[in-house]
Amino acid sequence: MKRVIKKQAFTLVEIIAVLVIIGIMAAVAAPKFVSMAAEARNKAALAGVAEAKASLAVAYAKAYLSNSGQPTRAQVYTASGMAAGDVTFGDVVVTLADHANGDDVTVTTKSVSGTAVGTPVASTWELPSN
Repeated sequence: MKRVIKKQAFTLVEIIAVLVIIGIMAAVAAPKFVSMAAEARNKAALAGVAEAKASLAVAYAKAYLSNSGQPTRAQVYTASGMAAGDVTFGDVVVTLADHANGDDVTVTTKSVSGTAVGTPVASTWELPSN
């Protein structure tokens, strides 16, 4: 009695078809992943600015309580442990600059994870008034 041996394998045409499909999927998905990375950096930049402004607000409260009254921008910087210039919050580096309008502080994102931000995110923290 003879045994029939069946060969089970993929044909060259099937392998090429699968490779073409994978190539098409990669071509469609790659730009999406690139834009997702840029969007993630932008969201991290927004979070860094928000964190800097929150730190200034907490420092303002500390300075207000310790001075028993309205603190100056310099007193807020002292209470926060920060100064005008570059400040790092996790992976985000922001620049604190004295705003031309009195005691306000301009917070601008400089870089995220060592990569410069394409369009810097800027916001102004306003020193509360009585």
